[in-house]
Amino acid sequence: MKNKVLKISFIILNLLFIIPSIIYLIQNKTILGYNLYYNFFITNQINKILSTSIYLAIFVAIFIIYLMIIKQKEMFKNIKQIMLFIAVIGFIYMFMLPWTSSDIFYYMGVGELDGVYNQNPYYITMEDFYEQNKENIDDEILEQGANNYWADTTVVYGPIAQLIFKTCSTLSFKNIDIALLIYKLVNICVHIGSCYLIYKITNRKKFALIYGINPFILLEGIGNVHNDIIIVFFVLLTLYFLIKKKNIYLSILFLAIATGIKYFTILLLPVIILYHFRNEKKLGKRFLRCIQYGIIFLVIFLLEYIMYFKDLNVLFAMMAQTERYAKSIYSVIIQKNIDLLIYIRASICMLFILYYLKMFIDILTEKNLKIYKIMKKYNISIILFLLILTNFQQWYLIWLFATMMWQKSYMIRGIISISAITEIANSIYMFKAESYLYDTYFVGIIVVLFIIAQFCTMGTVLKVQNAQKGHSLE
Repeated sequence: MKNKVLKISFIILNLLFIIPSIIYLIQNKTILGYNLYYNFFITNQINKILSTSIYLAIFVAIFIIYLMIIKQKEMFKNIKQIMLFIAVIGFIYMFMLPWTSSDIFYYMGVGELDGVYNQNPYYITMEDFYEQNKENIDDEILEQGANNYWADTTVVYGPIAQLIFKTCSTLSFKNIDIALLIYKLVNICVHIGSCYLIYKITNRKKFALIYGINPFILLEGIGNVHNDIIIVFFVLLTLYFLIKKKNIYLSILFLAIATGIKYFTILLLPVIILYHFRNEKKLGKRFLRCIQYGIIFLVIFLLEYIMYFKDLNVLFAMMAQTERYAKSIYSVIIQKNIDLLIYIRASICMLFILYYLKMFIDILTEKNLKIYKIMKKYNISIILFLLILTNFQQWYLIWLFATMMWQKSYMIRGIISISAITEIANSIYMFKAESYLYDTYFVGIIVVLFIIAQFCTMGTVLKVQNAQKGHSLE
């Protein structure tokens, strides 16, 4: 009975998240012209403090039930029941409008620019093309995309991401409502696939559940339709073929595809090569394997760019985001002392480089290489990489979930807690406005809540340890 109550409560609470979106769609019939961001009720007629407070209450309640379900994972008899529950919850978010991010409209727009108008989005922006041709264009997708925050920027993602955007937008036939539905369906299918891959890789239902019904991932991956959820899928395919099938070629292929969405996944390349050739005793041969298969990876990665390549500028799309500061420690510092910003960022970059080199050397020279050992090191490198970013967004933390299964329990708890904390901290923009002026609050809330969470976790661990000692004395 208790298990059924937990499931039903979780479903009802998640349904509450989409009610404002349903009301908006009933009233407006379309998402064309949608621009009510950071407002839970998606209307200006309700006080923002009240709206945000209700959102926080629902989100915290969902997260508490989520943790309770994970502890009571035995309520699911098999992986099929878990996958069905994940699919049901994921489908709920099909109907949630992206009210804390406009990125999906950028995806749609650059996809439309490419697929319908045969423009190269690595060299021309949506804004420029739309302004030059708006008299002759009757296109809901491009019209909405041209008003996006990133509309004045060429594509900031890799060619695989652009291929996905192009396909989804072209299939939408210039209808923005159909486009959103298609993009959502893609992310839901990918999410379900990722959950199953996690189970196949770990042989543990718990990890599929931890990822599959995490409110943070549901909100950002399906609700806001971020493509980071697709990256996780291809990283998991990389690990599946590496660990379970021992096929280095397919592993490298899927990693190249992941890197063709967002470039950070290249950090995993030496890890998978060295793990695959871990039984090779000679260090020189291990190193040569890195070069050999690194070249194979590079060839695949460069081939992905063929349809867009004009000159080397196409490879520097990712640099566009380094010119903007948002939600990172740097956006906090830049308001106080820009000279200090340069030194701090240089220091963190150097720390990342040194750590990554040390990680590479450790893996290269390790005689008894275990997957959990290298994944722990890799996760730390991703955390340091996230600190380098000038433009940090909370959904980037989805990257950590792809390899969290091999971490120690305290690290897993930390990743889960920080996923909730960043969403709570993000509510500061709902109380105020979406502006870099409030980045100090965003970063500060994350730090304070994370410290509190660690103290609470330590207290729980100590209680368990003391209880175990008490039982042993008896």
